[in-house]
Amino acid sequence: MPSDSIAGFFDHAKANRVLFPDQVEQLIRQPDAPQTDLTALCSYLLEKGVLTRFQADAIREGRGQDLSFANYPVVDEIGPCPGGTAYRALHPSLRTPVVLRRLNTSAFGQNTSTSGVIKRARAFGMLPHANLLPLLDAGEYRGEAYAVLEQPSDAADLGSLLIEIGGAMPGFLAAEYGWAVAAALGTIHERGGWHGEVRPGLVIVGPLTAKAYPDGTTKRRPAHNATAKLAETGLIPAHALGTQNLPVPDVLAYLPPESLDENIYDARSDLYGLGASLYLLLAGRPPHTAETLSELADKIRSAEPTPLERLRPDVPSEFAAFVMRMIAKRPEDRPQTAQEAQDALAPFCRAGILPPPPPPAVPMAVPVSSVTSIPVVREVAMPVAVPVAPPEPDGWGVNPDAFAEAQAASAADSGQTRRRKLSSKDKNRSRLLIVLGLCLHLTAFGTLAAWVGGYISFDSSPDPVEKKDKEKEKPKAKQPREKPQS
Repeated sequence: MPSDSIAGFFDHAKANRVLFPDQVEQLIRQPDAPQTDLTALCSYLLEKGVLTRFQADAIREGRGQDLSFANYPVVDEIGPCPGGTAYRALHPSLRTPVVLRRLNTSAFGQNTSTSGVIKRARAFGMLPHANLLPLLDAGEYRGEAYAVLEQPSDAADLGSLLIEIGGAMPGFLAAEYGWAVAAALGTIHERGGWHGEVRPGLVIVGPLTAKAYPDGTTKRRPAHNATAKLAETGLIPAHALGTQNLPVPDVLAYLPPESLDENIYDARSDLYGLGASLYLLLAGRPPHTAETLSELADKIRSAEPTPLERLRPDVPSEFAAFVMRMIAKRPEDRPQTAQEAQDALAPFCRAGILPPPPPPAVPMAVPVSSVTSIPVVREVAMPVAVPVAPPEPDGWGVNPDAFAEAQAASAADSGQTRRRKLSSKDKNRSRLLIVLGLCLHLTAFGTLAAWVGGYISFDSSPDPVEKKDKEKEKPKAKQPREKPQS
């Protein structure tokens, strides 16, 4: 029979959905499960994998209220996050993993209220877009703001992937991820907001695939159908910047110069963060690096980064020049809208990867007020753009020759003639054709020489000897007998 403390723990665990009723019944029936000592029971459940270390410590220390927050069972503590603390939790009914954020209202500004934080999170964090990682829930619990995000099961942020791979990515792949983030930013900017912290660590890419190396190690890479999604929309607090209060390097390296001194941030600042992220994806390092935060801030204000054309000569010069324009010091020298960034990055993406533009709106021939009856309009099947199947995964999840093919296709579409550089596959194919042609020529020459020398005869007439033999075989005709003369 369980003791009062253990029975109370079971009741509390069921009420907060930490344990199911059938799990509690099984634990009571286990002969080796402690029934009188709550601390021993926590150690037992931790060893069996029923509880996590966070849950077991909360029970031992009498912090049972931390096992659940806003009806979400809390599994573990992730650590500090922008504007608060992040926890691993479970959906109350689906039991799927989610990320729970307990937000600190003061981090979002001195005059910001809890309701204001929730309103901003709901306004921009729940925008429907294919390249945004949406919020699942946002509200207030016990006077504290919270937000719930989806936890992708097979994805990782671009910053972690670059560290794991240990190098930059192909230019066309960076252009495609940049286009996706620009499309997401366009949706935010159209509603009068901005993201506030565009950086590789907040760009989630998935699904992933594992690539094996000769040394026996495996590394994750984006799959050929991977997509990029921008996270933390509506959850970025105000950066209280200053000499004594600078963010960590992973955040500071992607903030624009105007936000360091005057704390100004707008849509063009988001485009600076996107440009600095593209610089990292292409060069393998951010535009500015330094030993200290103050030195890094000084470089962002005044120093010019190394031109991308020198670091990646294989990337088209127009692409590299546009990335450098995105990280210009003055906001007026950068692209002014996210749509401008999309239009500039689209020619460097693979053909068939980007979704087709939406059809234009058809104007009405008659004002709505003058329409008395609505005619029945039959649906007409509209042509659907079928995307080109991507090549087999290689390198960063795609065929490295596809970028040259995409460049040739974009040049043909724009009416320009651009000489395409032969890839290694094209060169090997050309060598094979040359060898086959040479073999055919040598075979023909040898056959001709053999015929001239008399070793090969192409005469199809029958042998004359055989003809004589056939004549011998023919029976001789009988001669008529001469009558005797009388």
